[in-house]
Amino acid sequence: MEEKSKKVGAKMKSNPLEGKIATIKFDSGLEFRIDFLTNNQLRWTSTREEDAGASDVETIYVADYPGGIYSVDWVEESGLCVSYTIDTANQYVKSFMTFTDENFRGGRRPFTHEGPFHFILENGEPDPTPV
Repeated sequence: MEEKSKKVGAKMKSNPLEGKIATIKFDSGLEFRIDFLTNNQLRWTSTREEDAGASDVETIYVADYPGGIYSVDWVEESGLCVSYTIDTANQYVKSFMTFTDENFRGGRRPFTHEGPFHFILENGEPDPTPV
């Protein structure tokens, strides 16, 4: 009975990245702060000056694979589809996105970019806590 009460009081994470913060600097020039929120939510915030802090919250789908690899996927209100493959061991991310463009097959234009991915603390310092 005691074991059951311990489980009831413990908060379960909705995904292994919940509560983490990351920075991304893509080779395309796009830069983001990513906040992995509760209930499979992610807040992306552009850190490029020209984007004036553009930000939104998305519902994400997370899968984890051996070796610290994570797939994080979402569909934005605009129809933009985003898929990140995050390699936490090597602090790197690759992204595949598609968006509406009638000049491309299926009316969807693909876009890929990649770059460094770092977990940080709220104060911007590196986060040494493993996922």
